[in-house]
Amino acid sequence: MNYRILADLVVFLHFLFVVFALFGAILVLKWQKAMWIQIPVALWAMAVEYANLPCPVTPIEKWLIRKEGLEAYQGSFVGHHILSILYPGLLGNSTRIVLGTIVLLLNVGIYRNILRRSRKNVLE
Repeated sequence: MNYRILADLVVFLHFLFVVFALFGAILVLKWQKAMWIQIPVALWAMAVEYANLPCPVTPIEKWLIRKEGLEAYQGSFVGHHILSILYPGLLGNSTRIVLGTIVLLLNVGIYRNILRRSRKNVLE
């Protein structure tokens, strides 16, 4: 079995999860039922950042990489795959707090607009 392909698939799905946590509320503007998936995803992403919780997907990815005979990276998915590109060498406590706050503010802003639209439609 080609574990590297599986690891790459996990990385891709993991990346989609991060994007959905950040911007999934935009989907709710068009399809409100997505809210029931997006809110828990965003809350989990915030919890991982604020409480420094281990993400359950990262060990799976690392295990698949090791099964392929390669050396797994150290640290978190976000730190290795995303922040290492944007900000090499930065993933301290303050960076995690900023990341959690970005998820929070993006989602609160979008959901605030959704609620405003809902109220406006009800009043009309």
